[in-house]
Amino acid sequence: MAFNLGEKLKNQGVANPSKLFSQGESADKLRDELIKEENFESQEDTEKNKLSKLNESKYFSSFLIKIDEKLNNKIATLEVESNDKKNIIIRCRHSLYRIDEQLDTEPIEAPQISFEKAINSQTFNDIFGQMNLFSKKNGQAKKIRGWLLRLREKLENNSRNKEDDLFYLVINDRSNFEIPWEMLYLKDHDYLGSSILTVRWQDITDPDNLEDVYGSISLEIEKKECCGNMIAYLNTKDLKHVENEKINIEQFNPIIYKNIDEFFEYLDYNNSQISLVFIASHGFMGDNLSAVKLGEENTKQQISITKLYEYEFNFFKNSSCIIFMNTCHSGRLLQDENQSIIDSNPVTKQPYSIGFSTFFLENGAVGVIGTLCKVIDKYAAMISSNFFTEYKKNPNLSVATILKNLRAKAVEKYQQERNQENKYLLISTFMYVYYGNPLAKLNIRESN
Repeated sequence: MAFNLGEKLKNQGVANPSKLFSQGESADKLRDELIKEENFESQEDTEKNKLSKLNESKYFSSFLIKIDEKLNNKIATLEVESNDKKNIIIRCRHSLYRIDEQLDTEPIEAPQISFEKAINSQTFNDIFGQMNLFSKKNGQAKKIRGWLLRLREKLENNSRNKEDDLFYLVINDRSNFEIPWEMLYLKDHDYLGSSILTVRWQDITDPDNLEDVYGSISLEIEKKECCGNMIAYLNTKDLKHVENEKINIEQFNPIIYKNIDEFFEYLDYNNSQISLVFIASHGFMGDNLSAVKLGEENTKQQISITKLYEYEFNFFKNSSCIIFMNTCHSGRLLQDENQSIIDSNPVTKQPYSIGFSTFFLENGAVGVIGTLCKVIDKYAAMISSNFFTEYKKNPNLSVATILKNLRAKAVEKYQQERNQENKYLLISTFMYVYYGNPLAKLNIRESN
């Protein structure tokens, strides 16, 4: 068949091909360019289909995920980056989608929404409204919502077991804006963290990789049962509601410490299996890692992240362990630029974000629960009580699923009765985030 250049140009949407010929390009050159473009598009389509068939989820993620191929279609990722400390870009990926169906947002000015900013500006009560406003009125946020809802619908249509989680969303936020993504509004009082199983992950350099000094620790996604005793540090001296937490966890016959140094000394020398490390205390956030601390109001009974690096914590090698830090600021991360100790992330060109969560994950914890701000003692005790009640009711649930269920119940409770008590419980519940393996579950054994 003869190659009809004019017809080809018309088919590609060029209204008047003769004008192109008069602009100095020969018909032969235009024809060659179109043939080259057509071949490229054909090759690109082949690659798209190939990638879709192979379900190469790792291709779409710039952070490392180790996953059983059987779970490939269960993982979606949401990555947030900021290279200029002002704007963010967001990428959403799932292996079922072709390259052109993945989501890449345009750079947008980062929304100034976080629990910390809400408290400092005295707009704590409005943080759900702020996130709803962002979700509904920001075009890039609407793209994220649409992508997630379409993915959920697609997987619902393909699902045989309607009771299972359709997919797990791994959130890797490399920015320092502390946006509460779990609060992203989807539709009909449906929020990301209460309707989709979400876990967080962070870029963490592997301290034991001396060949690739910038190599990162992988997020491992596999069924994991965390068996062993429960070890707890409780600050009952300053926080009266921690007494209630003590009563609540005594059903597991835990080993309890009230001195923070003795607690971490025990963990450092421990060789037994530990299922859960539970910490209920004050948490303090500073502008450098030495000022980020856990413990009491008494500064002599506090421990910083930098101090923790003195310990080896070899028990992680023998245990699959979850860390639950029921303390203020324990899930927050800091990019410490003050000491020039920490390498810069090659992606963002800024220091790696570090906090208690990354410390424990780096040392071998399977998962970490922490908070994104200051939590009122009363609500912290209520949330931990709800957590252990949910665990006892169904010990087969993953830790991430338990947190999702707590958020969903807090949303439902507030919708049924919109009073200040339920609103504070709702907001406080969404402060708790989980870093780590989405399939990890607890099996707490009573201590001897």
